[in-house]
Order: sequence, then structure tokens, then C-alpha cells
Amino acid sequence: MKRSNLIKVSVLVAIILVGVAYAAITSTLTVGGSTSVKGDSSDFTNNVVFASATPTTGSTASISTDKHSITFTTAELKAVGDEATLTYTIKNTSNYGASISAVTCSSTDTSFATYVTATPSRTTALTLNKGATSSAETVKVKMIKTYAQTTVKSMTFTCTMTATATGA
Repeated sequence: MKRSNLIKVSVLVAIILVGVAYAAITSTLTVGGSTSVKGDSSDFTNNVVFASATPTTGSTASISTDKHSITFTTAELKAVGDEATLTYTIKNTSNYGASISAVTCSSTDTSFATYVTATPSRTTALTLNKGATSSAETVKVKMIKTYAQTTVKSMTFTCTMTATATGA
């Protein structure tokens, strides 16, 4: 009986030693960390820009150095129905998609709407994927009422759209 107890104890000790030895030669590796994310607003701001600006004959157009505005000067409109058109494109080379709002045109000159209209070709929002260039868009300026004065009247107007970053 002593021999059988000795064998049982020996087997039990051997099992315990194997378990301890296994535990001694195994380990768990864990990688922990944290990160922060933030949009790069300068990438978006600097890279959603006017790519081209082409006026009708007799008018002029130039894109600003930062490419965020176009100065469009029409030829002199003298008769009802005279018009000038600016054709432009927008390019998105940022790391983001862009949602570009509808174009709205207005003037602080109270007589502007009496004599002239400025009509954009796009009146809805535009989605512009990263790396894409819009199709040609226009702003058409048209004389709608005769100006019965002998002096030239200069009128200014502004057409605006807002670009908002979207997921790429």
C-alpha cells in the first residue's frame, strides 16, 4: 500500500511540476496604446480651389493667388439682353471629399437687380470627391432693363458657395 501511495504522490508531484514548468515557460504579450485624430483643415482649405476661369469675349476674369476667388469684369452692357458669361471649374486635391453648397449671387448695390441679373448655372449642392474637378459651371450676367443715363454706372455683385469637408 505504501508503494501505491508513493506512486500516487509521485504522479501528483510530476503533474504539478509539469504545470509549473509550463507556466514558467509561457507568457502573454499585450500591446496597448492610444491615438488622437484630427482633421487637417489647412489641407482642405488650401486644396479646394478654382481651377479655371474663362470669360466671354470682351470680359475679363482672373483667379486670386490663393485660388479662392475670381474677379470677373463684364464687357459694358448697353442694351436689354446683352450678357456676359463666366465659365469656371473647381478642383479638389485635398485628402477629403467636399460638399459644395449651391451658388448664390447678390449685390449690395440697390439698382443692380433693377438693371442686371447674375444667374449661376448650379443652384444645388455639389459633391466633389478628393482628386476630382467639377464639370464646367457658369455665372451669366444679363441686362434686363435699359439704363437711361449717359454716364456709365458700375455695379458689383458677389456669387458665393461654401465648401465643407466630408469623409474621403
